[in-house]
Amino acid sequence: MVSLSSTYCFSFIVSKHRDLASKDAEIVELKRRLFEAHEKNEPLEIDLEAEKVKAEIAEEARKAAEEARQIKTSALNVAQTYYAEAQSIVDTLIAESEWMRNHGVAAVANSILNATELDQAVAALTDAARAVGHHGGYLE
Repeated sequence: MVSLSSTYCFSFIVSKHRDLASKDAEIVELKRRLFEAHEKNEPLEIDLEAEKVKAEIAEEARKAAEEARQIKTSALNVAQTYYAEAQSIVDTLIAESEWMRNHGVAAVANSILNATELDQAVAALTDAARAVGHHGGYLE
């Protein structure tokens, strides 16, 4: 005959066996979930690396664009400086050509007429004309 204590032990063992079986099933399920999570994480890690590479490429492109903008700005500043210098030269030439038109011919004529060499030549010519009987360009 089976005693009460052996029945109790047997039921205790069966209960523990069931608990262990359910724990084994839970462990199997957790391992499956862990494996699935690990498989999902691999693409996430690959995606993370791809995003890092994309970010680095974008940063390099931003730096290149900034450098190009600085070069363009520098070239524009140089061009504006050269334009200002050229405009200054053109303005000077325009002013000088206006002066030549308004005053230049008279200034050149006065400078020729007031030249010492011309005075001496005209005086010698006048003396020679008077010597032959011309006065004021006419024969006397």
